[in-house]
Amino acid sequence: MAKIKYCVKENKSIGTHSFYAVPVFNGTLTFDEVCKEACEKTTIEPSIMRAAVEEYMNVVKRNVLKGFRVPIGNQFLTVYPNLSVSVKDEKDDKGNVVKPADASKLTAASGKSRLGATVHKKFSLQFANEVSWQKVDATGNTVDEDEDVTDDPDSPVTPPLE
Repeated sequence: MAKIKYCVKENKSIGTHSFYAVPVFNGTLTFDEVCKEACEKTTIEPSIMRAAVEEYMNVVKRNVLKGFRVPIGNQFLTVYPNLSVSVKDEKDDKGNVVKPADASKLTAASGKSRLGATVHKKFSLQFANEVSWQKVDATGNTVDEDEDVTDDPDSPVTPPLE
């Protein structure tokens, strides 16, 4: 089972006292490193892998720019064009609507174009079933916990994916 480190941060942006978990990444792999690793158990040369993936990604980019939802891998990710824009009622200090929102005022020009991505349900489930988390402090040292919920022998076992 993969073990990913996380640390705890305090949320100081809201009035209530709260904390949240943040993954601690092991670094960032380069595109070349991933292509080389993908070829390790094959007869494919990393340069061929790189060229094929680059061409695939060019097709993905081109089709997203045309407005299509496009898969990246089989049952892994789907990328798509997304537009973030909204109009809201204008309210006074007491919360009363002084000017209702008008759909005709919503335009793409006032929004922000961005890419959206979804993770396939099967991969999300596989990730959840195959990962465990290890709490670390700000310096990366393991924090002893009374209970590791990922290793609880009494917790129900989720059957593996087919």
